[in-house]
Amino acid sequence: MARFLKNFDKKAGQSPGSLIFIGQQRMDEPRLRIIDYDSQKLRKEFIKEIDEVGPIKETNTTSWLNIDGLHDSELIKKVGEKFDLSSLMLEDIQDTGQRPKIEEYQDHLFITMKMLFLNKDQTEVWSEQLSAILTPNYLITFQERPGDVFEPVRNRITKPSGKIRTRGTDYLLYALLDCVLENYLKVIEKMGERIEDMEEEVLENPVPELLEEINLYRREIAYVRKAVRPVREIISKLKNLDSEIINPETMPYLRDLASLEEQAVDSAEIYKEMLADLFSTYNMAIGNKLNEIMKFLTIFATIFIPLTFLAGIYGMNFESMPELHYKYGYHVLLGVMAVVAVGMLFYFKKRKWI
Repeated sequence: MARFLKNFDKKAGQSPGSLIFIGQQRMDEPRLRIIDYDSQKLRKEFIKEIDEVGPIKETNTTSWLNIDGLHDSELIKKVGEKFDLSSLMLEDIQDTGQRPKIEEYQDHLFITMKMLFLNKDQTEVWSEQLSAILTPNYLITFQERPGDVFEPVRNRITKPSGKIRTRGTDYLLYALLDCVLENYLKVIEKMGERIEDMEEEVLENPVPELLEEINLYRREIAYVRKAVRPVREIISKLKNLDSEIINPETMPYLRDLASLEEQAVDSAEIYKEMLADLFSTYNMAIGNKLNEIMKFLTIFATIFIPLTFLAGIYGMNFESMPELHYKYGYHVLLGVMAVVAVGMLFYFKKRKWI
């Protein structure tokens, strides 16, 4: 299970706001990309230094600065200095174990949450921290590595007639969050397809490998719930926010995000319960299978009790036994044993024990 690597020992004894990267380095060099646009013009390019961003704080265009790579503390510090960001906020950006949350400042909003992905086998969940700083003029996003779920938004920005080209940074943030939540649903849906398939397998063939798979999905769904449920608080605060940063025209779209979030949480809860039922069903199926085996062995042993009794009697070494020297005694005894065995099987069948 690919998870962020925590190392809190680095922060022990450090003052609040110290820029220390907590996590696993996902790339060698950070990558910066600026997308600046309005209804008429579009600037989209990768830049090497934060000073190449330009005066996006003062322009009337919508600017989106995306930074891939959180391990470079010096770069994060320069971003903070250029945009007058709180050191505590920068500290949270570099802590990839940060719980999803939203914080409101005087002239900007800070959001941090998880993006979720499935591995190639579509059995394990990978996570990546996403942080966003929203102001009326620009939006800054921080990611752990290149590759995300935002390509549809970038494609929409390139179209001059798109609605997003005439909206501000708040609508851009909505579009990005919409992609994140939609991907939550895709991840949960993909896992759900396999979970639903396991229902029949549990009843038909409850093998140990299936139990291992059930436990794997229980862990993965628990991780998804841990990432998804706190986002409900973020969306709730956003849609009820009384701030000049959020345009009233964007509020209906933010309320739509609440519906997506509820759907993702409900789906995760449903599959959590399904996995708990599958676990119980597996144990019940194994118990039933064991009972059938014990039933067979009990019937088998019961049939041999009288046969063993007869064999024991005629296996004794007494000289004076009436049937000891009878010519057909062996055949008669075998016949009696067969009749007893068949008779017991018939009796068990009549009582519906077998």
